[in-house]
Amino acid sequence: MKTLISIIVPVFNVEQYLEKCIKSILNQTIKELEIILVDDGSTDSSPKICDFFCGQDSRVHVIHKKNGGLVSARKAGIAAATGEYVGYVDGDDWIEPGLYEQMLDYAIRYQADVVETEHFIDAGTASTRVKSKLGYGRYDAGDLIPIMLCDKDFNECRIPPFLWSKLFKRCLLEKHQMQVNEDLFCGEDIAVTYPYILEAESVYIADYAGYHYMQRCDSMTGIQNYGKEEQDKALILYLNTIFGKNEKYSSLMLGQLNQYTKSMLLLRQIRFFDNGSENKKLLPFGGVNVKDRIALYCAGRMGKQIYGYLQELNGQGAVVWADKEYALYQQLGLPVVSPGEAVERQEEYDVLLIAVSSKKVSQTIRQSLSEIGLKEGKAVWLAKEFIDNDNYVLEDFLR
Repeated sequence: MKTLISIIVPVFNVEQYLEKCIKSILNQTIKELEIILVDDGSTDSSPKICDFFCGQDSRVHVIHKKNGGLVSARKAGIAAATGEYVGYVDGDDWIEPGLYEQMLDYAIRYQADVVETEHFIDAGTASTRVKSKLGYGRYDAGDLIPIMLCDKDFNECRIPPFLWSKLFKRCLLEKHQMQVNEDLFCGEDIAVTYPYILEAESVYIADYAGYHYMQRCDSMTGIQNYGKEEQDKALILYLNTIFGKNEKYSSLMLGQLNQYTKSMLLLRQIRFFDNGSENKKLLPFGGVNVKDRIALYCAGRMGKQIYGYLQELNGQGAVVWADKEYALYQQLGLPVVSPGEAVERQEEYDVLLIAVSSKKVSQTIRQSLSEIGLKEGKAVWLAKEFIDNDNYVLEDFLR
């Protein structure tokens, strides 16, 4: 039986989720596939689970290797792959039965070099479909490249970087996966997806969702500095080099990379924007003084970054921290309240920071808070001068 699709599953200490993941791949309606389980030095029962399924189905292949990180595991997988197309599934996620048959159909019917699907985020018992930011259908890659990483609406990437939401041609993918430095421990998907599309001819955006991304509790509760500066620099330097070498699109991509770097720092390294004085200010938000009484809206990654930063400086974090998903965050032990309560308590704070990186989302939040009584001028989003500066962040960060 000819192998049409190789599905690479990096595995590291995911024993709780792995059986469901593997079974969901084995239950695909398309049978002409191989499943490459790459055990990246797991210390739990994941290796035994991999070996069990390898013994049950000849389509399952297992690679046991010393722990080397996600890039290393994916490289081992692509080196072993024999399919015409390649897909990825994370070991703690699962997929619906028709996902790969549907993606393969789109790839062949529309002669697409890459197929992008929508996906679900599973958090507890809730499952939310994440919609595409592009219209469905086939695109020439050249039409998407100017907006794929960041468009004019700050941090609105039109093509998500995730490898697991896509089907790739192996003949194009292998080069871009294998050239990524194995020391890269953040942005592993970005380092492959966008360089790949720069060399692709066509992209198909599908009106279909069959991938379930598991949002684990440990990824939702941490109030911390998510990234390490050297790891973030390694990613940006890598992309800066790849994009800079592209004769046709270097200017476009380096401009997008600057905007992406700003967004990444807001999500992972908020301290980069520290003005260094005792009178510290949140410069991306127009110089809000950290000594002001600050409220936060949104408990996502940027919200956690800012809350943790304020906590370090003033010992308490934000005066009020709100999110429409407050009930979920409360279950996880975070001091998050409802938007309604945040509005009721507005006399307790001087300013409310809308901690999201999307301009459109920030406008929606501002409007909804206004409708339930937040005073005009209380809510603040990223300053225009911060968003519009096209050069200084990338140059300063790479020094």
